[in-house]
This record gives sequence, C-alpha cells and structure tokens, in this order.
Amino acid sequence: MIKKGFTPSASLIRNAENLLLCMAMEQEVRPVVEAYETAILAKHQFKPASKWRDRLDKGVVLDRKSSFLLSDEDAKIFYAECFAERDKAGLKVSKPDNCPLLEAENTRRLAEEAFIGERGKIPGLGSFSSGHLTLEMRAKVIDTGLRMVVPFVGNSKEILQRVVGEPGQAHATA
Repeated sequence: MIKKGFTPSASLIRNAENLLLCMAMEQEVRPVVEAYETAILAKHQFKPASKWRDRLDKGVVLDRKSSFLLSDEDAKIFYAECFAERDKAGLKVSKPDNCPLLEAENTRRLAEEAFIGERGKIPGLGSFSSGHLTLEMRAKVIDTGLRMVVPFVGNSKEILQRVVGEPGQAHATA
C-alpha cells in the first residue's frame, strides 16, 4: 500500500512521462494507419489466399487484422500501397518496410515494461513487476501506477523539451 505523502523517484517520473508520450504517439498514428489500410482492403476486395479458403468463411479480407490471409501477390500490392500512403501521410519509421502503427505499439509496450519495472522498485509493489501478469492485471498495474505518478510529471511542453531538446542540443533518449 502506498503511504500518504508518496513521492516517486525521478526515474519513475521519467518512465511515466515516456510512457505517456508513447501512448500519445500511438493514439496519433493509429487512426491514420487504420484508415488507409481499411481503404486499401475495401478498394481491392482481396480474397484470402487459396490455402485459407477451405478453412475460412470469408469472401474477402476487409479487416486489417486479417491481412495475413492475403496471398503473396495480394500482400505485395497491399503493402506497397500502405507504404505509399504512409509516406504521403508523413509518418516516419525506423526501416522502410515497417508499419508506423506496429512501431508505435511496440515502443509503447517497451515503455510499459520499463514503467512496470521501475514501479516494482517501490517497496511492497515488487510482485507487480514479475512479468507473470495477465493482460488485464498488466493494464491495471499500468493504470494505477500512472494514477500515482501523473501528479508529479511535467507538462507536455516540459516533457517534449526533455525528449527533443533545445535546438543545437543533443536529444535525450525517450
């Protein structure tokens, strides 16, 4: 149990700020990527690859989460158009064949891991950083942790200044 007058460590505050920033970046990228992926699938009305057709009750692949069902030929078209839309939208990725949403989700997950690990250093909360959490429990650990630390985080301008830095300065790591 957290005692009244709790003050988080500077490291926990920075991890919380990093997580909040990663969550915000994912929220900005998600609707853009989901919109162009959905539009591309709707335009082409791709059928599942032949190896899947006898096992599935799907006429066409319209859900972006089912794009793995595409044939190699259709997948090439789908991804080429996704990359073109990604570039048109000005979304940046670390490698040319990466999806900005998948990168944002992965970055958020890494930030969550760091936050959970740092939160586990608080006396009495170590068991919550064991890595043996259900997805539901993990979400609760993150939510309650952020609720504890948010009153201590900087405002958006301060956070971005630390991450991006002043012109001419080295960038801080997120």
